[in-house]
Amino acid sequence: MSQSIRIAVHMQPIAENGEPCFKATLPMGAFFEPSLDKEEVERARSELEEKYRRLVENLRAMRATLKEGNVLRNWMFGDTIVSFERETSQTLLFVDKLSDALARDIDYSKTMIDLCRRFRLKIPDMTKIDPRLSFSTYHRNGFDPKRAAASKRK
Repeated sequence: MSQSIRIAVHMQPIAENGEPCFKATLPMGAFFEPSLDKEEVERARSELEEKYRRLVENLRAMRATLKEGNVLRNWMFGDTIVSFERETSQTLLFVDKLSDALARDIDYSKTMIDLCRRFRLKIPDMTKIDPRLSFSTYHRNGFDPKRAAASKRK
């Protein structure tokens, strides 16, 4: 990225050959900003659309297994989102209101998306998670592994 400008885009689902596809819609002002290279913007848009499509596909596949009660799957779901955010944190374009877009595109609760993301951010090392404890146990205890383990012993 040649400048420090970052542009928030909205992802819109589009129908294309039955495959999940998304179009990044840019704010109108982005087209009139003289310091932006239009080819760079289009390249960034195309890259973001593809990264977002892969994110949605991965999360849709993972979502089906979350109800099985394996707390590590909640962490991996959150890790997938955090990885996407980190991968796009220094790019020209980024997805505005990512949790809202994901809730719509993977048909899952925004609250659960945010909780899984927070779980991953609070516990960056998956080995610190006790798979015998439930996701709700971790949630009730502020995603603190020690507090979660202590609450189960009571």
